[in-house]
Amino acid sequence: MIEKNIAYHCGPALAGIKPSNLTVVQKTKHPDAKDEINKLNEQLNSKDIYIEVLYECNTRLLIFLYRRKLLNETINKEDTKALLYSFGYTQNLDDSVKKLKTRIQDNAFPHEIGAFLGYPTKDIYGFIYNKGEKSLLTGEWKVYDNVEYAKKQFKRYETCRKAIVRRIENGDTLAKIFRAAYNWDHYYQQDDLFNKLKNMSSDISNIRLCSL
Repeated sequence: MIEKNIAYHCGPALAGIKPSNLTVVQKTKHPDAKDEINKLNEQLNSKDIYIEVLYECNTRLLIFLYRRKLLNETINKEDTKALLYSFGYTQNLDDSVKKLKTRIQDNAFPHEIGAFLGYPTKDIYGFIYNKGEKSLLTGEWKVYDNVEYAKKQFKRYETCRKAIVRRIENGDTLAKIFRAAYNWDHYYQQDDLFNKLKNMSSDISNIRLCSL
């Protein structure tokens, strides 16, 4: 089952506090990963949660989980739209995701992927201009501008991940947690970790794609 992997690394996007997340799934550990992804899409698409394979090699899958509406809003913000336009993207979400897949095939990990993951554009530009060096803080992403905002977000995402993983470890499924029309305020009140999350204002960094 890949649900615990997805719950941890994609928890913020699942919960709707981030437009998308990435995770890597090893085929040897999860030989039925694609079937599981198809099943999760059947269960979660109605809640605006989508899972796609961005890249595949002999041993791994690069998984992209996103909230369709939130991601569309994110990539069409003026500053983000301008950044993506400079890399040849359009305003259409489906076309943009297709282009991102192509860019990953051609360029391993294109810098603009941060725009899809909800990173601040100033930090994306900072990463590009500084070639990944001289960051003020490294966490979910490399920070070049607002350190305090980033710290709060990093803590918020980690709290979210732990809360969702705990639900999975207690026997819940992602479909049960997110397919149902939960009252999240009640959910927060009943869970100390979610309560902390409410009161605060994977992705996986340095993912290495395997060789074919």
